[in-house]
Amino acid sequence: MILVGAQVCTSDQPVIVIPDTVYKRKDVVAIIREVWPDEHEENALFVAQRESKLNPNVVGGVNDCCVGLFQIYYSVHRSWLSNVGVTEPAQLLDPRINAQAALALFKRNGNSWKPWWTKSWRP
Repeated sequence: MILVGAQVCTSDQPVIVIPDTVYKRKDVVAIIREVWPDEHEENALFVAQRESKLNPNVVGGVNDCCVGLFQIYYSVHRSWLSNVGVTEPAQLLDPRINAQAALALFKRNGNSWKPWWTKSWRP
């Protein structure tokens, strides 16, 4: 029940529905190897393993901000993600789309892993 004068908070963030599709680890690895250039695929596999344990259905971070294999921060990268066909965060739950978006992010940063750097990992 909502009473007169009560505050109601809403969000403009789209709700992300996790798909029922379950991908085998070997299939996710194969997708990353297909999408990423040979010279970067080992680091790409490392990053995806660290970010999502190679589970394309992971939604994490503060307020579920980061989506999929490479934990793409949708609201931060929304403006250019549309250029690669991503118009909704749920699309990033597709492992191929997420790997392609991650590669685009890598290239946007001058072929740099900076978006995924940590204190202990900077190739």
